[in-house]
Amino acid sequence: MKSLSEIDLFRFMERFFYAEALSDILDARGYRNCVVSPHAGIRPLFSAAVCAGRVRTLLNAPGKPKDKNPYQLAFELIDSLRPGDVPLTAWREPQEPGIMGELSAAAMKKRGARGCLVDGYTRDVRKLVAMRFPVFARGASPIDTQGRSAVIAYDCPISLAGTRVVPGQIVFADLNGIVFIPKEIEKEIVEEALKKIRVETRIRSELKAGKSTQEVWDKYGIM
Repeated sequence: MKSLSEIDLFRFMERFFYAEALSDILDARGYRNCVVSPHAGIRPLFSAAVCAGRVRTLLNAPGKPKDKNPYQLAFELIDSLRPGDVPLTAWREPQEPGIMGELSAAAMKKRGARGCLVDGYTRDVRKLVAMRFPVFARGASPIDTQGRSAVIAYDCPISLAGTRVVPGQIVFADLNGIVFIPKEIEKEIVEEALKKIRVETRIRSELKAGKSTQEVWDKYGIM
């Protein structure tokens, strides 16, 4: 595979990669806490949603009605987004308000964000789906954040359902799950994933041609 720009790499990953391949490779290397637990219930708003990019984090905490501008830090992060970024907004503890919505998504998309991950609830689901902007969340809530929550920090390490996330990590998210790739091995993981996907493509072709599962297993050791 010839050298790609980073944004082209993310587009390539979105087209050809899948969470299982990355999870398997990370497992084999001993990185067994890079996948967000399915028990967290963070799911795409539409089944075809997929995104790959570099994480930018926002941390939310309960706010107060007297807060003058609870959105200041959120605005700072959104306005600083670069093509290929994937905002991840999370709570210190679960809360009811929707901490993502259509207008934020419009701003993110305009700046080249590949999607958004929400450790909590989102508003404006119908509009987000119509935009085809990949959003992953625990569900929907019409409850506003005004007077209830505020971003207290951004571009900081956070814990997402027990998975530690560092800003700048590559994340891949699709219908099957969310995977974070440690920075120190990202190049090797991406290269191994490409090889694995090529092998699985050959296996798929041989199974469709009538090869038995045992024959394929004996040949490739993968099933």
